[in-house]
Amino acid sequence: MTARPEVVALLTYFDVERTGARQRFVHRDRRPFTVKEIEPIDSATDAGMRAAASRLAAAPQRLTELIAPYIHAVVEDAEDRRAPAEGS
Repeated sequence: MTARPEVVALLTYFDVERTGARQRFVHRDRRPFTVKEIEPIDSATDAGMRAAASRLAAAPQRLTELIAPYIHAVVEDAEDRRAPAEGS
C-alpha cells in the first residue's frame, strides 16, 4: 500500500491534546485541526497508517543521504579556510 502524502504530512506535525477523558488532534503550536485536516486521518486504513509511518521512519535516513554531500562540501570549505598558508 502506498502512503497518501496528505496523511504523511499531517502525521509529521501533530500532537494530541488531552482534556480529561477526551482527546483531539492539534498542531504542534496547539491550534486544533480543522475538520478538513482530520478527514484524511479518519479515512486512513490501518494499512495506510502503517505505510505512512514507514515513510516517516525512513525520512531521517533519506534526508541524511540527500544532504550529506553538501555537509561534506561545507566542512571541506571550512577546513580549507583554516589551513595555514604555505610558507607561513
